[in-house]
Formats: sequence, C-alpha cells, structure tokens
Amino acid sequence: MPYAPIYAPRGSTLHVAAGVTPDATFDLLAFSGTVLGEKSEERHILLLWARSMATGGGVGGSVSEYCLRTGRSRATFDRIRIRACERIVEAKNRADSQDDAAR
Repeated sequence: MPYAPIYAPRGSTLHVAAGVTPDATFDLLAFSGTVLGEKSEERHILLLWARSMATGGGVGGSVSEYCLRTGRSRATFDRIRIRACERIVEAKNRADSQDDAAR
C-alpha cells in the first residue's frame, strides 16, 4: 500500500488514516524493519512519510520540512520512499508465495 498513509497509535496496531481502507492485521512496521533494516535510511523516510501523511505534518513535521532540514530534494525523498515500498511488497509477495507453496 505505497500510497495509503498509516500510523501506529500503540504497539503494532496499525490504522489507516484514510477511513475507507481497512486496518491491517499484518505487522507492517515490524516487517519493514526486517526487510529494510530497523535503522535504515529507507525505513526512516518511509515511516516519516507515513506519519506526515497520517497527521498532516502535525507530528514530527512535514516531508517538505524534512527535505529542507536535510538538504534533500523532494524527488530524491520520493524515489527512496517508493523504492522502500517496492522492496517491502516484493518481500511480502515472496513470503506469501512460499506460504502458498507449503500448503
């Protein structure tokens, strides 16, 4: 769900900021750490984006503020974010395929 903003109010409980999308039962936050690395730049950018989208920049600031603070262009930020999403999707699809094959 690369374009669905999510947030975690507590623990690994995920909620989608857009009310029409169902909440996730899969621990996407933990999985992102497994796939991207807990402290990786990709994960940091992805989670910053998700928080910014979910809160309108009200918690931790906006993506634009982050880009200004770090001297990174928005295009670079978005490329990193999208690639992180693609890596997570690829890993999840692989895991699901392996689960299906094991059944």
